[in-house]
Amino acid sequence: MVGMQEVGSSVASRYWKHLTALAGLAIIVLGMVLGLVAGIASRDGGRDDGGQVPLGVPDPTEVVLAWDRSFRDADCTTFQETTTADFRAAYGQAEADYSTCAGFREGLEEIQVGKPRDFWRTYRIEVTHVSVDGSRARIETEESWEYLERGEVEQASDTYTYDLVLVDGSWLIDDASFLYDGAETPV
Repeated sequence: MVGMQEVGSSVASRYWKHLTALAGLAIIVLGMVLGLVAGIASRDGGRDDGGQVPLGVPDPTEVVLAWDRSFRDADCTTFQETTTADFRAAYGQAEADYSTCAGFREGLEEIQVGKPRDFWRTYRIEVTHVSVDGSRARIETEESWEYLERGEVEQASDTYTYDLVLVDGSWLIDDASFLYDGAETPV
């Protein structure tokens, strides 16, 4: 009987050692996960909104990204849904009147005139700063792109600032740094 108890206690001892090791590993993994989550949460990614985005209101950065996609996708509806009427009237990347969908499409065609079908290679937007103050937001981006010029792939980049207003629970682009004519001072 003595031999049996020793074997049983040896098995139980190994079981508890394995269980203790697993529990220790679980605590370490949990600590790493919590540390990672806390680290990500503490990084503000340039955000300066202080939690001021009202509940149920979308992130203003999503509006800027959707606006940009509207050009890539030739989507006038999204272009209009992400901008104020004043912005559309002032926007002039081409000679077109962007206040209408016909003008939006005309502007896209003007931008492409004389360019090969594969002129635009890539376009990347990195949001570098976000600030929200009640019903106003400012988004700063670093935008870079590649394009084909005389058969060679060229690269360019620029920094842009988008000013948004909150209208009926939705953020709308109301102004942008590329609209400034030099006489204006950005807000």
